[in-house]
Amino acid sequence: MAQSEAVDDELKGLFEKYGASEEQQSLFFKMQKLTNMPEVFHTHANHEQILWAVLVGSAELPEKPTASDASFCARKIEERLRNLEEAEKRFKWFSAQWTKPLMQQMIRNWFCGSLVICPELSASSGSPIQFVREYYGDDIGYPAPEEQTDEWKEFQRSLYVLMARSTCLAYPMATAKGIVSFSDMQDFDWAKYDMESKSRNSDITQLVPNRLSRMIAFHPDDKMIKLYQDMGARARKKWGFEQYATFADAVAGEKDFLPEKLPSFVGGTYEVDVLQCLKYLFRREPEALALMEETYAEMEAAKEIPKPKHMR
Repeated sequence: MAQSEAVDDELKGLFEKYGASEEQQSLFFKMQKLTNMPEVFHTHANHEQILWAVLVGSAELPEKPTASDASFCARKIEERLRNLEEAEKRFKWFSAQWTKPLMQQMIRNWFCGSLVICPELSASSGSPIQFVREYYGDDIGYPAPEEQTDEWKEFQRSLYVLMARSTCLAYPMATAKGIVSFSDMQDFDWAKYDMESKSRNSDITQLVPNRLSRMIAFHPDDKMIKLYQDMGARARKKWGFEQYATFADAVAGEKDFLPEKLPSFVGGTYEVDVLQCLKYLFRREPEALALMEETYAEMEAAKEIPKPKHMR
């Protein structure tokens, strides 16, 4: 097979995998022809990275875009692609590798119900959902403020970036349509929460190719309710942020958006197999999958897999 035919087959498969529209495919080929691309693309460039940037940058593209719409998206996409050099320099977006300590924390997080993505459950838009139980028990390993060292903060940032990258690989709709967050806040602990994390990591989402398209939270305390009200309707609409008093209110308010089944650890009845969800997450990363399975087996043998009440 000729090289050009192989490339064509690869692109066709990628376009189908990510559901790229004709306009997005056109933008992809336009990005391929960019000159003076960042140095990182000479060593890490591949079609999927470019397509990720196209899908994120054109997420709000109208069904029948005008030339002006397409031009605006092209500028945003080019900026995102050039930002990937900074993402590699600062966060090792391309070159970072999963380590055993990072994987141990990943397993703890998911078995405590933090940021769990279940392949069987998605939003009506096709977006994957990160189900979150804001839990700060000792078994998740979240330190008190005086123990949140610079090393811990850097560790947390590395974990976020690696999980974002694996999510993009495992769930194409995370890139094409964004991620939905569905969060039960009843166990949230202001005394432990790293208050600086939002401002410290605010630029990560500008540099890595995934985004939150909708944030649904329930069981807020008084402080959260005030923060929500202070945001204002315009800001809440921009960020897709909705807050409800109870699980029932959230389900009723989002009934056309959420799946019929929801995990038991956020109020539903569906029993999530967390280990199988992790295997699905890493299915396209053989080395990470092997490390996860090895790490899980060691933690299971040592009785280190968290089992908080809400996950039983």
